[in-house]
Amino acid sequence: MQISEGLKPEHAAQAAALYWEAFGGKLGKLMGPGERARAFFADTVNTRAVISATDGGTLLGIAAFKAGGQGFSSSGLADLWRHYGMSALWRVVPLAMLERNAPDGVLQMDGICVAAAARGQGVGSALFDALFAMAQREGFDAVTLDVIDTNPRAKALYERLGFETTGTESASVLRGVLGFDYATRMVRKL
Repeated sequence: MQISEGLKPEHAAQAAALYWEAFGGKLGKLMGPGERARAFFADTVNTRAVISATDGGTLLGIAAFKAGGQGFSSSGLADLWRHYGMSALWRVVPLAMLERNAPDGVLQMDGICVAAAARGQGVGSALFDALFAMAQREGFDAVTLDVIDTNPRAKALYERLGFETTGTESASVLRGVLGFDYATRMVRKL
Protein backbone atom coordinates (compact mmCIF):
# COMPACT_ATOMS: atom_id res chain seq x y z
CA MET A 1 0.00 0.00 0.00
CA GLN A 2 1.23 3.47 -0.88
CA ILE A 3 -0.03 6.63 0.83
CA SER A 4 0.27 9.84 -1.18
CA GLU A 5 -0.72 13.45 -0.72
CA GLY A 6 -2.95 14.33 -3.62
CA LEU A 7 -4.93 12.22 -6.04
CA LYS A 8 -3.80 11.17 -9.49
CA PRO A 9 -6.27 12.32 -12.17
CA GLU A 10 -6.68 8.72 -13.35
CA HIS A 11 -8.11 7.86 -9.92
CA ALA A 12 -10.83 10.55 -10.04
CA ALA A 13 -13.62 8.16 -11.06
CA GLN A 14 -12.59 5.63 -8.41
CA ALA A 15 -12.46 8.39 -5.77
CA ALA A 16 -15.91 9.62 -6.81
CA ALA A 17 -17.28 6.09 -6.51
CA LEU A 18 -15.75 5.65 -3.05
CA TYR A 19 -17.05 9.04 -1.93
CA TRP A 20 -20.53 8.25 -3.18
CA GLU A 21 -20.47 4.82 -1.53
CA ALA A 22 -19.57 6.44 1.79
CA PHE A 23 -21.80 9.51 1.58
CA GLY A 24 -24.58 8.55 -0.83
CA GLY A 25 -26.86 7.74 2.09
CA LYS A 26 -26.43 11.28 3.35
CA LEU A 27 -26.40 13.01 -0.03
CA GLY A 28 -28.62 10.66 -2.05
CA LYS A 29 -31.76 12.78 -2.24
CA LEU A 30 -29.72 15.92 -2.78
CA MET A 31 -27.14 14.72 -5.32
CA GLY A 32 -28.63 11.52 -6.75
CA PRO A 33 -29.20 9.50 -8.73
CA GLY A 34 -25.92 7.68 -8.08
CA GLU A 35 -24.69 7.61 -11.67
CA ARG A 36 -25.13 11.38 -11.99
CA ALA A 37 -23.55 12.06 -8.59
CA ARG A 38 -20.50 9.90 -9.35
CA ALA A 39 -20.02 11.72 -12.67
CA PHE A 40 -20.37 15.07 -10.91
CA PHE A 41 -17.77 14.21 -8.26
CA ALA A 42 -15.38 12.65 -10.79
CA ASP A 43 -15.57 15.85 -12.82
CA THR A 44 -15.11 18.21 -9.85
CA VAL A 45 -12.77 16.33 -7.49
CA ASN A 46 -10.20 18.63 -5.90
CA THR A 47 -7.11 16.42 -6.28
CA ARG A 48 -5.08 18.70 -3.96
CA ALA A 49 -7.49 18.12 -1.07
CA VAL A 50 -7.06 14.35 -0.91
CA ILE A 51 -4.67 11.92 0.69
CA SER A 52 -4.88 8.66 -1.22
CA ALA A 53 -4.07 5.04 -0.50
CA THR A 54 -3.29 2.91 -3.55
CA ASP A 55 -2.09 -0.54 -4.40
CA GLY A 56 -0.80 -0.60 -7.95
CA GLY A 57 -3.47 1.08 -10.06
CA THR A 58 -6.24 0.49 -7.53
CA LEU A 59 -7.46 3.21 -5.21
CA LEU A 60 -7.97 1.69 -1.75
CA GLY A 61 -9.16 4.78 0.08
CA ILE A 62 -9.09 8.53 0.44
CA ALA A 63 -9.06 11.11 3.21
CA ALA A 64 -10.46 14.41 1.93
CA PHE A 65 -10.00 17.77 3.64
CA LYS A 66 -10.53 21.43 2.93
CA ALA A 67 -7.67 23.05 1.02
CA GLY A 68 -7.88 26.63 -0.15
CA GLY A 69 -11.51 26.85 0.91
CA GLN A 70 -12.55 23.82 -1.17
CA GLY A 71 -13.05 20.26 0.00
CA PHE A 72 -13.35 17.03 -1.97
CA SER A 73 -15.33 18.79 -4.70
CA SER A 74 -14.16 22.07 -6.19
CA SER A 75 -17.56 22.65 -7.77
CA GLY A 76 -19.43 25.84 -8.31
CA LEU A 77 -22.83 26.75 -9.68
CA ALA A 78 -21.67 26.25 -13.28
CA ASP A 79 -20.65 22.64 -12.45
CA LEU A 80 -24.00 21.96 -10.77
CA TRP A 81 -25.80 23.42 -13.77
CA ARG A 82 -23.76 21.33 -16.22
CA HIS A 83 -24.54 18.09 -14.37
CA TYR A 84 -28.04 18.76 -13.03
CA GLY A 85 -29.59 21.36 -15.34
CA MET A 86 -32.49 23.36 -13.89
CA SER A 87 -32.60 21.16 -10.80
CA ALA A 88 -29.26 22.69 -9.77
CA LEU A 89 -31.23 25.69 -8.50
CA TRP A 90 -32.97 23.85 -5.65
CA ARG A 91 -29.75 22.06 -4.69
CA VAL A 92 -27.70 25.21 -4.07
CA VAL A 93 -29.20 26.22 -0.71
CA PRO A 94 -29.06 22.76 0.96
CA LEU A 95 -25.51 22.24 -0.30
CA ALA A 96 -24.47 25.62 1.09
CA MET A 97 -25.99 24.65 4.45
CA LEU A 98 -23.78 21.54 4.53
CA GLU A 99 -20.56 23.52 4.07
CA ARG A 100 -18.26 23.64 7.07
CA ASN A 101 -15.30 25.88 7.66
CA ALA A 102 -12.91 25.32 10.54
CA PRO A 103 -11.43 28.15 12.57
CA ASP A 104 -7.88 29.29 11.84
CA GLY A 105 -5.30 26.68 12.78
CA VAL A 106 -7.76 23.77 12.44
CA LEU A 107 -7.90 21.45 9.42
CA GLN A 108 -11.45 20.61 8.31
CA MET A 109 -11.92 17.01 7.13
CA ASP A 110 -14.29 16.46 4.23
CA GLY A 111 -14.66 12.71 4.47
CA ILE A 112 -12.74 9.47 4.68
CA CYS A 113 -13.62 6.48 2.50
CA VAL A 114 -12.13 3.00 2.21
CA ALA A 115 -13.05 0.52 -0.51
CA ALA A 116 -15.08 -2.41 0.80
CA ALA A 117 -12.41 -4.94 -0.25
CA ALA A 118 -9.73 -3.00 1.68
CA ARG A 119 -11.58 -2.54 4.98
CA GLY A 120 -10.00 -4.06 8.05
CA GLN A 121 -6.52 -3.89 6.50
CA GLY A 122 -5.31 -0.68 8.14
CA VAL A 123 -6.06 1.61 5.19
CA GLY A 124 -8.19 4.02 7.23
CA SER A 125 -5.59 4.18 10.01
CA ALA A 126 -2.82 4.84 7.48
CA LEU A 127 -4.88 7.62 5.89
CA PHE A 128 -5.52 9.24 9.27
CA ASP A 129 -1.82 8.96 10.21
CA ALA A 130 -0.85 10.68 6.95
CA LEU A 131 -3.53 13.34 7.43
CA PHE A 132 -2.35 14.09 10.98
CA ALA A 133 1.30 14.25 9.85
CA MET A 134 0.44 16.59 6.96
CA ALA A 135 -1.69 18.81 9.21
CA GLN A 136 1.13 19.12 11.76
CA ARG A 137 3.68 19.85 9.04
CA GLU A 138 1.38 22.57 7.64
CA GLY A 139 1.09 24.19 11.09
CA PHE A 140 -2.41 23.11 12.10
CA ASP A 141 -3.14 22.67 15.81
CA ALA A 142 -6.11 20.32 15.37
CA VAL A 143 -8.29 18.41 12.93
CA THR A 144 -12.08 18.66 12.95
CA LEU A 145 -14.84 16.61 11.34
CA ASP A 146 -18.57 16.06 11.48
CA VAL A 147 -20.20 12.65 11.86
CA ILE A 148 -23.92 12.04 11.41
CA ASP A 149 -26.11 10.29 13.97
CA THR A 150 -26.82 7.37 11.61
CA ASN A 151 -23.11 6.42 11.57
CA PRO A 152 -22.26 5.33 15.15
CA ARG A 153 -19.42 3.03 13.99
CA ALA A 154 -17.58 5.98 12.47
CA LYS A 155 -18.09 8.03 15.62
CA ALA A 156 -16.64 5.20 17.73
CA LEU A 157 -13.63 5.00 15.40
CA TYR A 158 -13.03 8.74 15.65
CA GLU A 159 -13.19 8.54 19.44
CA ARG A 160 -10.59 5.74 19.42
CA LEU A 161 -8.38 8.02 17.29
CA GLY A 162 -8.57 10.75 19.91
CA PHE A 163 -11.37 12.93 18.53
CA GLU A 164 -13.58 14.56 21.15
CA THR A 165 -17.13 15.82 20.74
CA THR A 166 -17.43 19.60 20.82
CA GLY A 167 -21.10 19.95 19.91
CA THR A 168 -23.99 18.85 17.75
CA GLU A 169 -25.97 20.52 15.00
CA SER A 170 -29.51 19.64 14.02
CA ALA A 171 -30.29 18.85 10.40
CA SER A 172 -33.44 20.90 11.05
CA VAL A 173 -35.46 21.58 7.91
CA LEU A 174 -33.07 19.46 5.80
CA ARG A 175 -33.83 16.32 7.84
CA GLY A 176 -36.09 14.87 5.13
CA VAL A 177 -33.61 15.61 2.33
CA LEU A 178 -30.49 14.44 4.16
CA GLY A 179 -31.86 11.43 6.04
CA PHE A 180 -30.26 12.19 9.41
CA ASP A 181 -31.31 14.15 12.50
CA TYR A 182 -28.05 15.70 13.62
CA ALA A 183 -24.30 15.84 13.11
CA THR A 184 -21.73 15.70 15.87
CA ARG A 185 -18.72 18.01 15.54
CA MET A 186 -15.50 16.36 16.73
CA VAL A 187 -11.97 17.72 17.16
CA ARG A 188 -8.61 16.04 17.64
CA LYS A 189 -5.73 18.15 18.89
CA LEU A 190 -2.37 17.51 17.24
